[in-house]
Amino acid sequence: MLKVMIVDDEALVRIGIKSCIEWEKYDMEFVGQAEDGVQALELIDAVRPDIVLTDILMPNMDGLELIGEIAARHPRVKTIVLSCHNEMDAVKKAMKLGAEDYILKLSMKPETILDILIKVKAEVEKERLQQEEKLHFESVLRANKQVIKNGLYKKLMSGSISYDEFWKESSVMQVQPAFADYLVVHGTIDNFYDAPAKSRLRDSHLLSASFQNILMEGLSEFAKAEFAELDEGEYVMLLDGSAFAAANRSLLSDLLRKMNVSLERYLNITVTFAVAGKTDRLQEVPALYGKAKTTCMHRFYRGKACILFADSVPDFVDKEIVFDLEEEKRLEDYIRAGDGDGVKSAVDRFFESGPSAGVYHPMRVKTAVLNVMYVFKKVLKPYEQQLPPLDGDSGRRWTDLVLEAETLTDIRHAVDEYVADSMQAVAYAKGQAARPEIASIKRYVYENIDRNISLDDASKFSNMSRSYFSFLFKKEIGESFTHFVNRTKMEKAKDYIMIHNLKVYEAAEKVGIRDEAYFSKLFKKYIGVNPGKIKGKG
Repeated sequence: MLKVMIVDDEALVRIGIKSCIEWEKYDMEFVGQAEDGVQALELIDAVRPDIVLTDILMPNMDGLELIGEIAARHPRVKTIVLSCHNEMDAVKKAMKLGAEDYILKLSMKPETILDILIKVKAEVEKERLQQEEKLHFESVLRANKQVIKNGLYKKLMSGSISYDEFWKESSVMQVQPAFADYLVVHGTIDNFYDAPAKSRLRDSHLLSASFQNILMEGLSEFAKAEFAELDEGEYVMLLDGSAFAAANRSLLSDLLRKMNVSLERYLNITVTFAVAGKTDRLQEVPALYGKAKTTCMHRFYRGKACILFADSVPDFVDKEIVFDLEEEKRLEDYIRAGDGDGVKSAVDRFFESGPSAGVYHPMRVKTAVLNVMYVFKKVLKPYEQQLPPLDGDSGRRWTDLVLEAETLTDIRHAVDEYVADSMQAVAYAKGQAARPEIASIKRYVYENIDRNISLDDASKFSNMSRSYFSFLFKKEIGESFTHFVNRTKMEKAKDYIMIHNLKVYEAAEKVGIRDEAYFSKLFKKYIGVNPGKIKGKG
């Protein structure tokens, strides 16, 4: 979906354009408006639009200056000029500066605006496709050489080959570093195993190649660089250290942040970088890389997409985090009593007393968190047969969610969900389950039969976690929520066809389904016959 924003000092023009187009219908999203060029540049940095419609005459910064700034700062952003009849000379200048087209305000109609937007949208999509094809082509050309390079660097960093062996083999394969002063950086893609699903590039190999292209192109302006993938989502970068003096730390930080901006924009991923230090001896690079990789573990506290320097982070405290026995007993009592506030305060105290200190080794934190979660499991054990499976919304075990968590924030989110599910499970076991909520969501479905209500929507409506709502609904109604919604829609559609004498496509629209073929398939599944045959009988 392409992002569009408007810049005009006349509020009526901005409101008029915003409201006269059904943006989503044409796979576009209206992301903001500004009344002059200065505001516009700030908004562009924040929302990253694909297309900007801009007036020419505006206070503070006019449209011509804005178009020039956009061309310099955001060359992939397309601009369309909004002009008056007496501004044609300015329009010509705007076109020379890179504007794609212009719209005359006095004769401006929704269809005119839409035609030009669709034309420019096609150009944006064409350029994106060309860029992806270029990335793919370059990745295919480079694939074999890069695979060999990855393997050699992986052996060097792990110590499975000597420096002399690496130098000899890399020389034969022509993948030797092209410089002799090495600044060692470790990069890890945040949420790597989810990255292909979230990225615009669904293939993990293409994602990796595109990631490398963007980094290498960005770094090439400042220094020579070598790059190798050592494991899935894990990379070593050797930068020409001669380009980065000790005083250039801020330059390197800014450079890596800009890399993240580009990666997030074009691939929808972020990377955490850790910088270890410099050496003029390749033999010392593996030790520095190990240091950088350890430094990268501070992402656990600092958060994703951060830039870390080895000499600026403390050593981890590698000792057990003890959950006080008195606190553990208090937590057990709160759980048995179904005291949600008491449970929350006990869990909060645990995090404040240990994990939130920001000094413990991440694995020590994860082990301590699992020990706290075990308290819940111990208290709930007598009710196991009556309870839903306590899995996360993703279907993964809670232990896996904790152990695989990249940050303390991720862990706290998982624990909060686990606590909520556990307390709902206690209420259910004691016969205090919130059955009125199930009746409410059924009524909501009946009253909003034309809406497509998802399991996520229903769980939020009922103020339950997704997994617990799904369990409780099926337990009480005897079918899954999705099955209930589809069956209810088809039964209502049957009434529309037979009693109200609606056409099949009209009945489909009445129950919120625009695809007649999909509707017919569902109808046959739940009613047992094709809707056309029902119509014929009616």
